[in-house]
Amino acid sequence: MTAQGRTIELPIFPLPGVVFFPRVILPLHIFEPRYKAMVASALDGNGRIGMVLLREGWRPQYRASPPVFGTGTMGLITQPEELEDGKYNLMLRGLQRYRILEFLQETPFRLARVRLLEDVAPDERDAQALRWKMAKRLNELAPEIKFPPLEPKLAGRIDFLTMINLICCCLDLSVYDKQRLLETGDLAVRARGVLGVLDRKLKAKRLVSGFEPLRPEHPERN
Repeated sequence: MTAQGRTIELPIFPLPGVVFFPRVILPLHIFEPRYKAMVASALDGNGRIGMVLLREGWRPQYRASPPVFGTGTMGLITQPEELEDGKYNLMLRGLQRYRILEFLQETPFRLARVRLLEDVAPDERDAQALRWKMAKRLNELAPEIKFPPLEPKLAGRIDFLTMINLICCCLDLSVYDKQRLLETGDLAVRARGVLGVLDRKLKAKRLVSGFEPLRPEHPERN
């Protein structure tokens, strides 16, 4: 991790459908010329790039410099595989959130000066209570949600930030809802946001299950 508040220069990789969180692994296939150049440059340096979500209305400007959200996540390139024509397959490991301060260059890829952001964690007692609540709801929702069941002992040992961010990635939410979660630096608030989503999904599941006895034995006869 890098110290909070430090400003650094970071190549920026905007995507329309991905919100990247710290402690998460993201597989990427790099094929556009500008991003092939970005990855090659990063691999010659410290291997770090900044993922960020494109704002709505990005399509007309995609080949230029479409608008992006101000908060993203810095990742470290791992397992790079260079393919023909300079393309890459790689894994990106989420390190730390950042805030864009200004763009320093637009071509051949975007380079920004960013401020690194630190997440604020609750005390261990509050963190443990939130872990239990999230684990309980996740287990009730299985298999509707793409998250493995969590045994109580395992839930108690998972790093709080890792658990929240993995759940955020697995939730069936719009990228803009996920972006709001990413922008929330208070981890207790982010966790309560996750719990709110899980509670709504549980209510919907229970509502649907209440109609199960009314389902005809042979629906094709209706």
